[in-house]
Amino acid sequence: MIPVIGVILALTLTYAYLWIGSNIEKFEGQETLAESSARFAWNLLVPTLLVLVFVALRPLEKTFIASLTDQRFAAGADAEVNFVGFDNYAKLLGVRWDLVQCTTDDTGACAVDESGATVFPRARDVLDETYRDLRYREISTWLTLGGTKLIFSARDTNFIGSIGNTLMFTVVSVTIELILGIFIAMVINSKFPGRGLMRAAMLVPWAIPTVVSAKLWTVILRDNSSGILNAGINLIQRTLGLPEESIAWLARPETQIIAMIAIDVWKTTPFMALILLAGLQTIPADIYEAADVDGANRITQFLRLTIPLLRPTIAVALVFRTLDAVRVFDVFQVVLAQKQYSMATYNYYTLTNSQQLGYASAVGVVIFVIILLFTVAYVRILGVSAE
Repeated sequence: MIPVIGVILALTLTYAYLWIGSNIEKFEGQETLAESSARFAWNLLVPTLLVLVFVALRPLEKTFIASLTDQRFAAGADAEVNFVGFDNYAKLLGVRWDLVQCTTDDTGACAVDESGATVFPRARDVLDETYRDLRYREISTWLTLGGTKLIFSARDTNFIGSIGNTLMFTVVSVTIELILGIFIAMVINSKFPGRGLMRAAMLVPWAIPTVVSAKLWTVILRDNSSGILNAGINLIQRTLGLPEESIAWLARPETQIIAMIAIDVWKTTPFMALILLAGLQTIPADIYEAADVDGANRITQFLRLTIPLLRPTIAVALVFRTLDAVRVFDVFQVVLAQKQYSMATYNYYTLTNSQQLGYASAVGVVIFVIILLFTVAYVRILGVSAE
């Protein structure tokens, strides 16, 4: 009922806005073409913005309010709900850096074990009570100069790990997709026999449902020789006279994220290329003809003409892909399950397995803020707002 009322109210306000805008005369006289274009653009944007505000504002409000409580999922209407303030966020984002001195021997030097490695005490035994009381756990450690160890710890290691996984997945996959997308779009934008067939073939990976493509890649990336990729690697090894050794793509943490990135690049690069192709086709051919007359080579034309003119389209493509990548769920869920989390899969398991609605709502708010920061950064860096 609330979304319906919101839409009706938005349409009413939109009609009033358009009526006022069409009847108010400017005090400074006739408006310029730029001012008229800007007003027309706002007339088109305001209805959509109003609908989004009225439809989306209530769920966002409910999610944020729930994130400030200890509410349980499917606990019933009579279940007790306590206000916990920002405790959920403090636990989610609680991280710390600590330096731990090495264990010394009788001479005062750093002790070493049988393998020759420097011995350090457990962080829980030497750090302050806050570390123990709030149950911080180590995520990563680095040896430093002077016999010390730098420890990075978090209260919720799974969520902090999911942030790292998601950001690495997003940055690497979107960057590769952008580079490949520009290359593919420029190839398809040129004239050659079979261009239509290539355009159709390019969309096949993107058209396959993500769950289906993820299951397909689990067959390709199987850890033993029954996996298609490992079978190919073993064939090359036999041909070169090398010992056969399969790679556990989906079992080792260091290769799991690489596999996720490869799957996403294979599936989503056509989408990126399609958006960039639409942008390329808006660039007049006369510009390149004039550049040829001036003696500019292809690289100069690409750097001085194509990229600057394509910048607004690149911004749109980056925003769309980043929004999708930060929210990635299906690939991680189908291929990795709970071996490694993305932020979305961690949110899902927190809600369904742990039944922590308040805590899961806090995760959702953090995901929303990260997406918002990415979007604002793209618009600022690429200068789209100035155009």
